[in-house]
Amino acid sequence: MAEIIKVLSAVLPVFLITFLGYQFRRINWLTQDADESLMRVAMNVLLPCLAFSKISGNEAIRQPENVWLPPVVGFGSIALGMAVGWLARRYATGELGPKARTYAITIGVFNFGFVPIPLSESLFGTNAVAVLFVFNVGTLLAMWSLGVMLLHGDWSTAWKKILNAPFLSIVFALIVNATGLYVYIPEVVVSSIEMLGVCAIPISILTMGAMMKDYIAECEFRSAFRVCWTSILLRMGLLPVLMIATAKWLPCSIELQQVMLIQASMPAAMFPILISRMYGGNPVIATQVAIATTLVSLATIPLWLRAGAAFLNLKFIGQ
Repeated sequence: MAEIIKVLSAVLPVFLITFLGYQFRRINWLTQDADESLMRVAMNVLLPCLAFSKISGNEAIRQPENVWLPPVVGFGSIALGMAVGWLARRYATGELGPKARTYAITIGVFNFGFVPIPLSESLFGTNAVAVLFVFNVGTLLAMWSLGVMLLHGDWSTAWKKILNAPFLSIVFALIVNATGLYVYIPEVVVSSIEMLGVCAIPISILTMGAMMKDYIAECEFRSAFRVCWTSILLRMGLLPVLMIATAKWLPCSIELQQVMLIQASMPAAMFPILISRMYGGNPVIATQVAIATTLVSLATIPLWLRAGAAFLNLKFIGQ
């Protein structure tokens, strides 16, 4: 019981801030006009600062296995999820067109940032967060290559999107950490980067909560029962089993096992909604999958984390 309470105490603030963003949209404190500006600042400034502050000077990231293996596993995790979604796409959506392709991608792309970052820090500490950012090099590569290719078939556009601020900041932080250059960064710069990084998650979650209100208005869940229950079965049932089993089988560091456990328990992400709008998919399907799995994850995240930690012999902070 103590373990479940600890997990819930780490998970619930994220969902409460999401709900707060939803309410801010409802009373028009956080308007649609502000969404693009806030997300641009979060993605191009705040999240890169958070990644740099967690990676640079981190001893765990000097271990070779925490540099090359996490991106490979991150890419493979997304690819595995998309493959499972691809096999189930026709049954879930009743077609093989844009709805089916969007379904496959949304099943594959789990929430790899806004929820896992604070959850990893709360349960496992800074080293796990640093490895999580390295892991996300692979998830970003998979999302912008395999995901866009499945939707649109345009590799040239996909590769341009990969070279974004979060991706480049992680690569830069890895170089700084490996070379020891971080010791020459002035303290005032380090403090400023850390202060900006602290803002990344709350602002991002608030904005995504506000955007979720708009997405919910577009959905008709009664006509999408099969889409919802299959997405819950696959994203919150089958895929966690496969990812946790892989964490046990691979020669992973403890930090990577911690990251894989966190990511295995995550619901579908909101990013496929944006990708489907950009590349001819079906945003409504992506919204239905994301919302259905997110609501169920309130109950399943603590269960998967507790069961997975016992299976992998991992300890939460304070245990």
